[in-house]
Amino acid sequence: MTAVDIDPKLVSQAEKLLALRSSRVRHDAADHSSRLVDYFPISAVLKHGYRFEPEHTANHAPQPTELAASKWPRVSFVSGDWVVSANPATSGPYDVILALSVIKWLHLEHGDDGLVTFFRKCASSLAPGGYLVIELQLWDSYERAVRSSVAPHFRDSFDKLKYRPETSFTELLQEQGFILCTTSEALPRRICVYRKA
Repeated sequence: MTAVDIDPKLVSQAEKLLALRSSRVRHDAADHSSRLVDYFPISAVLKHGYRFEPEHTANHAPQPTELAASKWPRVSFVSGDWVVSANPATSGPYDVILALSVIKWLHLEHGDDGLVTFFRKCASSLAPGGYLVIELQLWDSYERAVRSSVAPHFRDSFDKLKYRPETSFTELLQEQGFILCTTSEALPRRICVYRKA
């Protein structure tokens, strides 16, 4: 699994949390399914340190460990703007791509062309039959985002947008070879699941 986020601080936090969780797992079982999560107490990690060093916080080259040998967990974190990134570590192929609470921000940052690029990149990065899961941020949330002083350039971008989540996204995704499988209204925002044909 590869997780990509534009904010390096969030990537660092995620790596540290993964290292903490991984350091508490008992790995000596022959059968991977019998690994015990939370086997070691947090006090053991605080006293003896991580058994799995976070990648960006390590002060030295990673040493082979029991954890590395078991290749658990297989998660990497990458800081970057996936729309424009050419990083081969994030190219896939993937079985699932989650785009949760990000579509609005990349649409405002990169405009309609960036949105199409993102959908195209999702299609090329998914294995055949893979799934794209999108949390649909509706137009009124776009309007609230451009009122903030966080990114003043969003106003210019917002005024030029032609594609809207409620009316255009499914068609844009179909053009990239995606088929809408299901939607869910169980969460505050609609979740849409698309399958790559």
